[in-house]
Amino acid sequence: MAHGYSTDIFRRSTIENKYKCKYCRQILRQPIQTYCGHRICKNCFDLILSRQKPPVCNACKEEGNYSILSTGECHLDKAIQRELSKFEVHCQSEGCEWTGIFKEYDQKHFDECPGQVIHCIKYGCEAQFRRDALAHHLRTECDMRVVQCDYCDVQLPYKEIKMHTGECNEVPLECPNCHKKNIRRGELKLHLDANNGDCSKRIVSCEFEKVGCDKKVDHEKLEEHHHEYTVHHLQLLFHYLIPFLAMIQDVKVKLSSVTNIEKTVEKQQNGIESLTTSVHDLETQVKKRLTESERAAEHPNGLLETELIQEQGKKIEDMGNKTKLLHTKVTTYEGIVGVLSNEVEKEADKLKEVEMGLKRERERSEALERKIKSQDRIIAMKDVALAEQDLRIQSLEMASYDGVLVWKITDFARKQCDAVSQRTTSIYSPCFFTSRHGYKMCARIYLNGDGMGKGNHVSLFFVIMRGTFDGLLRWPFRQKVTLMWIDQNHQEHVIDAFRPDPTSNSFKRPSQDMNIASGCPLFMPLAQIHSPRHAYVKDDVAYIKIIVDNSDID
Repeated sequence: MAHGYSTDIFRRSTIENKYKCKYCRQILRQPIQTYCGHRICKNCFDLILSRQKPPVCNACKEEGNYSILSTGECHLDKAIQRELSKFEVHCQSEGCEWTGIFKEYDQKHFDECPGQVIHCIKYGCEAQFRRDALAHHLRTECDMRVVQCDYCDVQLPYKEIKMHTGECNEVPLECPNCHKKNIRRGELKLHLDANNGDCSKRIVSCEFEKVGCDKKVDHEKLEEHHHEYTVHHLQLLFHYLIPFLAMIQDVKVKLSSVTNIEKTVEKQQNGIESLTTSVHDLETQVKKRLTESERAAEHPNGLLETELIQEQGKKIEDMGNKTKLLHTKVTTYEGIVGVLSNEVEKEADKLKEVEMGLKRERERSEALERKIKSQDRIIAMKDVALAEQDLRIQSLEMASYDGVLVWKITDFARKQCDAVSQRTTSIYSPCFFTSRHGYKMCARIYLNGDGMGKGNHVSLFFVIMRGTFDGLLRWPFRQKVTLMWIDQNHQEHVIDAFRPDPTSNSFKRPSQDMNIASGCPLFMPLAQIHSPRHAYVKDDVAYIKIIVDNSDID
C-alpha cells in the first residue's frame, strides 16, 4: 500500500517541510494533522496505530516530547491538501509522460497510471510489477491465484496446490504389493484391506488368530501357511479346548450321578404311593368294620367281631410304622438330591458365566465396531467442518483492506446460463474492507439482470455487511462507491458511481448479516458483454472492480 508521494513528481525545485510526512518523509498523501500539530499520511497514521503499542508520535519523540496518537484527536488537513493540489507535477513512472496539477495526480492518475509499480492485490503475494501487468500476473504468475487440482474439483491458491496433490484422494497411485496402477489414493486402503480388499498380494491374518496364531501372511500364501503350521495350529486348538473339555466331562459325571439318584427316588416315591393307597384301603375297611361292630354289639356274636377289629388295627399300625420309615428314607434321598442339584446348579452357573463372558466379549467387540464407525462418522464430519473453515480462511486471506475489491468471476458462461435458467440468479463476491477496522462490504451481481434490468442488463449492486468493528464506525455509510467492469483489453471499462442515500436502510448500521443491496440494476446491457471490440469476458473469466472512497473516513 502506498504511503506518501515522491518529491520527484513536482516541477518546482524545493518543497517545504510542511508538505512532507513526519513518518515516511515523502509528500503527504491524504494528510492527517495530529493534536500535537504534526502532519502524517493517512496510511502512515493507520500503520502507526496498528504496529505501535502505544502509538507514539515520532516527530514529538525527535523533539524530546512525548504524545500518544488517537483517531479521536486527529483530523484530515484539507488546508494543506488544497495548497498541494495547485502544484504542477509530472508522472515518474517508466514510460508515462503525463503532466498536470497535483490534484489530478492525487485523485485520478496515481491510482490509474499503467506504469505505476504496485503490489499484488492478492493477500499473501508480495510480488511487485507495473499496474498494466496486473491481469497477466493474476492469471499466470501470482502464487495466490486460485487454480483447480488436476485430479479433483478442489480449488486452492497456486502455492498450496502442490501440498494438496500430495494428499488428494483422487490421485492415481500404484499398489506397493501387487503393483496395480491407477488406483485412487482414497481407494488404496480398501484395495489393501485384509478382509474386503481385491489386492492379490494383500497381507491377511491367519484364520487361527483367535486361538493364538499371530502370523500375517500374503493372501496367496495362506494355504501354504496352513499346511506348514498344521501341527502348531492343532496344538493351539488343543490348549484352547482343554479347559472346556475338562469342565464338560465334570458336568457329565455329576449329571450321571444325579440321574441315578433321581431314578432311586422315583422308585421310592412309587412305593410310598402304593403303601399310601393300601393304608387308605385299610382305613376304609376299618371304618366299615367299626360300623358293623357297633351294629353287632347289640347281638350275641359281637365279641368275635371285636377281636377281628383289634387284629386289623394292629395291622394298620404296622403299616403306618413302615410308612414312616419309608418317609424318613425318602427325606434322606431328597437331601442328597438337593445337594447334588446344588452342585449341578453351580456347574451350570459356571457354564452360564463362561457363556456370559463370551457374550460380553462379543458385545464388547460389537461395541468397539460401533464406536469405530461412530468415530469414522465424526472424522468425516470434522473433515467437512475443516473444509468449511478452509474456505472461510481462504475468503479472509483473499480479502482486501483498502476499500478496493477486484473480483474474478470464473466459469462465466456456466454461471450466466444458471442465471438465465434461474438456477442461481445472483452471486456474491468475497468480502472486502475500507481498513483493518473499517466497514465490511461485498458486491452482488445478477448476470441476467434484476428488477427493470431483468433479461436485458447485468445488474451490479453494493452491499454493506455486518462487521466486527461496526460500533466504532460512523453511520449511515456515506462513502462514494465506484462500480467497474474491467475491459481486459484496457480500452473501455464500464464504470458507474453513486453516493449513498443517508436515509436508505441499505446504508444504515446492519442489524443482520448484510443490508439490502443497492446499486445499478441497468449497469451494463447483456448484448455488450461479448462485444468483439472489448474483452469484458476473456478465457471464460470476467473482472469486476469496486472502489470505495475512504479518503474522509475518520
